[in-house]
Amino acid sequence: MTQRADHITLFTRLITDPGTDAGVFARARDRARGAEAAGIDALLLHDSQSAATAPAEDPHFEAGTLAGALAVSTRAVGLVAAMSTEHALPYHVARVLATVDHLTPGRAGWQPLTGADPAAAANYGRADGPSSAAARRSRAAEFTAVLTGLWDSFDDDAFRRDRESGVYFTPEKLHALDHRGEHFDVAGPLNIARPPQGHPLLVHRPADADDIAFAARVADVVLLTVPDGEDPARLREAVREQARAAGRDADGIAVLIDWRVDGGPDEAERLRALFAAGAADGFTLLAPAGPAEAAHEAVLSLATAVRAGGHAPTATREGTTLRDRLGLPRPADRRAA
Repeated sequence: MTQRADHITLFTRLITDPGTDAGVFARARDRARGAEAAGIDALLLHDSQSAATAPAEDPHFEAGTLAGALAVSTRAVGLVAAMSTEHALPYHVARVLATVDHLTPGRAGWQPLTGADPAAAANYGRADGPSSAAARRSRAAEFTAVLTGLWDSFDDDAFRRDRESGVYFTPEKLHALDHRGEHFDVAGPLNIARPPQGHPLLVHRPADADDIAFAARVADVVLLTVPDGEDPARLREAVREQARAAGRDADGIAVLIDWRVDGGPDEAERLRALFAAGAADGFTLLAPAGPAEAAHEAVLSLATAVRAGGHAPTATREGTTLRDRLGLPRPADRRAA
């Protein structure tokens, strides 16, 4: 099994505290900086379109806004914002993510939220409740296609900014989208230059077999939960095989498996052994149960131990994109190609 690079990719969910005191964002910012210092590649910024049953589980911040705030508070860590494809509109999401990618520069990602949530449906005036799984997946696929089309509104070299010739912009390198589909009609073009990564990183967590097929077609990073008794290497290869069947280079997709941090003395070595065996391209470090600060510190401790084993990020200098850091290709502008 091919490994993209000798670099264990590490993602984790940013732990945020509910509440309204002035220190809420400061704690989130400090935790993001701590994760960055520990060598974590990207933070998953959770979001929800409805209130949690237990207030302590409420994510509190809208993910796109939080990504923008953290963009100017961090230097290297990726910021993956959860976005609802069921209730949001593609043009708005395309602008948010392109903005964060330019602000970072090149560290933005997004995780499409495609699950059913009756409370969220009610919040958005959907009297009939959430759509079926097939309809939500169809909408998410078209949503993704619209986003990538909008991000390709400008060619990479559309803005010349040449003072000597006086040519700032080449009009022929701007393209309208004119999308007409089952779920969306979007004229375009986007009013933001093409993002530094071409397209912000798409991270997907499949819910079932059909969702794995969707992820293999469109995702850059796939997050998997491995059931007890299953072989993670087999699951990784199944995703890669579906990517190849969809006409993609399997090495252009990273498969991460969930790892619940347990604090064991050989925990980092177990992760390194799984990576060396081709079981995963990396891991989503899931915080242990308990107080938020202790859980955060446990994740950082494991990430630091993994990096101490010689699997440091391949590129951490300021200005390097998240795709570069993970060894994933930058999408070519389809029109320019």
